[in-house]
Amino acid sequence: MTIVNLAELREHASHRNYGLPVVRAFSLPVARGIIECADKQDAPVVFAVDGTELRDGLLPSLEAMARQAGVPVALLAVAIENTEQAVQAIRSGCQGVALAEGLSQSAVEGIHHVAESCGVTVVDDLSGVLIPIDRELENETLKTVGRMASSWHQIHTLITQAAVNYLDVSFSTTGAAGQGRDALDACEPWRLVEHLIVYNVTMDDTAAEEIAAEGQRVLAGVPGVRAACSGRAVQAGARYQWCWLIRFAHRAVIDSYREHPDHVAYADSHFRPVAGDRISIDYELET
Repeated sequence: MTIVNLAELREHASHRNYGLPVVRAFSLPVARGIIECADKQDAPVVFAVDGTELRDGLLPSLEAMARQAGVPVALLAVAIENTEQAVQAIRSGCQGVALAEGLSQSAVEGIHHVAESCGVTVVDDLSGVLIPIDRELENETLKTVGRMASSWHQIHTLITQAAVNYLDVSFSTTGAAGQGRDALDACEPWRLVEHLIVYNVTMDDTAAEEIAAEGQRVLAGVPGVRAACSGRAVQAGARYQWCWLIRFAHRAVIDSYREHPDHVAYADSHFRPVAGDRISIDYELET
């Protein structure tokens, strides 16, 4: 796993006096090129995704790709305009959110509150050690589409290679080349947390299912919750018949989730009164 804490990665770049490449990963072939170039040069890198593209389905693939990289990677949602976008970015796997320009003070404070409660870094502007290097990347990769290709696979391969060729020089000029291995040692891995509850209820199955469905609706919206799933034991004789599996973006969410008013209201009015027989444990996931 090579997704790391963005704040620590920025600190490493500042301490070692190099620029941290921030590259907009607007397609999977381009993302492959970014990772291939970063691996080749042993360079840490930040995947950037625009706030308007968070619901396009690209981020889960970028996250999976980043976890397989040989260099430290962080995911940054840029041009975030409000807390809704910040929550979506965190739910989708980002370790940082960069503010859009011209936001009101209340919007800035709201985004900071949501992000910091989840352990996520807020970037007020892309400056300092964060170096955007993708100004012409989209144009360079689009040029390859016009070349002769016999298949979509070949087009994707050409786009990936065009991204590598473009980024090769940029990674070197930022000073990031050769910093990857040291950054991996210096930065905390970004690990998800599984909040597990196994329990029994003092009601019939239909009522228990209704309460679980309401919980899924409410709890999935709490900032820092990436997934909220309920289930029932396959074995009829299991000691605990019901479970919750709630995936947190980071260990910081353990506290903010516990204190969030939506969670408190659901737990106090729906869950705890009927699920006194329960065990709750938080597990930090290794992958």
